[in-house]
Amino acid sequence: MQKDFQIKQAVILAGGLGSRLRKITKEKPKALVKVFNKPFIEHLFFNLSRHGFDKLLILCSYKSLLFFKKYHKKKYYNLEILCINESSPKGTGGALKNAKKFLDRFFLLCNGDTYFDINLNDLSSNFDKKKMLLLLAATSSERKNRFTNLNINKKNGLVKNINLRTSSQIGYVNAGYYICSKKILSFIKKECSLEKNVFPLLIKLNKLYAKVYTNSFKKFLDIGVPKDFYKANNFINKILFKPAIFLDRDGVINKDLGYVIKKKDIIWKRDIFKFIKYYNDKGYYVFVITNQSGIGRGFYSEEELLDLHYWMNSKLRSKGAHVDKFYYAPYFKDSINLKYRKGYKFRKPNTGMIDLALKEWNVNLKKSKFFGDCEIDRIVAQSSNLNFEFVKFNKNFKY
Repeated sequence: MQKDFQIKQAVILAGGLGSRLRKITKEKPKALVKVFNKPFIEHLFFNLSRHGFDKLLILCSYKSLLFFKKYHKKKYYNLEILCINESSPKGTGGALKNAKKFLDRFFLLCNGDTYFDINLNDLSSNFDKKKMLLLLAATSSERKNRFTNLNINKKNGLVKNINLRTSSQIGYVNAGYYICSKKILSFIKKECSLEKNVFPLLIKLNKLYAKVYTNSFKKFLDIGVPKDFYKANNFINKILFKPAIFLDRDGVINKDLGYVIKKKDIIWKRDIFKFIKYYNDKGYYVFVITNQSGIGRGFYSEEELLDLHYWMNSKLRSKGAHVDKFYYAPYFKDSINLKYRKGYKFRKPNTGMIDLALKEWNVNLKKSKFFGDCEIDRIVAQSSNLNFEFVKFNKNFKY
């Protein structure tokens, strides 16, 4: 794992014809077909954004105008989106080559018709930029399936062989999510397939690796065939319904020095990165719930607080972890700025911040927890029907 290494750009391959879904994709590409009340690709947007990606390329070909009209140079879930037209189908490798001038040095690549519910920052943190050109996410399957099977060295993750024949083996499945170095473009022709043409070359050079996510096949969906497409609504519904941990900030994540707003004053709790990553890996949402009356008191601005939280999340991402959202209450009853006297219900021990999180996210409340360091935190947790765990800054987490 590299120090402070994080990836900000994601790339979605969305140029396929969807020929196996002819009735469904006659009018629009499969990535734009509605699943659980919105185009399938927008579920990918949401998932990428919550993991901290903020730049997105959509590589499209079939009915590409539909992508451009809806998403080009627009912002969804904090993702700045650009659409790249292949003009004519070039294959997954050719589509990537076509986007060369828009690619970052390192980026996450995924298929526009697959969803894999893993901690994407864990995948990023396992990418070794010195020895890898591509790291793929693999899921283990205990039954035969139609997907690409992989032969992986269990000790070091090297991919030794790819079996492109479907429905033939039981083992590791390529889930269609990759961390890539831009250097792989030197192995790509103008028209080619990544799996068929590029991966074999990377295998010969010992540059293709896999991170295996065991017991995760139920978290993987490919809508490429009718049978699996018709499972998509139920799959997305279940995937979005997650337990959450709610964390106070000062005194739990970082040392409480009083109105902390400068990066240099963030003294991290010793095991906080591992703790948050533990819950990211287990599929929990992670929210911070923090009173910030320093804004209402005029000690610092909302913009300064947002910048600090962005920086904190960047540090977490570099360790394979992330916070899904920071909720803060800027209110102070005697604030000079009248807008900061209103909305007092959001300030702990009131439940406003948690109520808002429950409104914005599909949270399994029964399995959720609140971690705090004072009586106010215990009260808000109790009022929200959350299990509460008391945290001391100088003590290790128990989990």
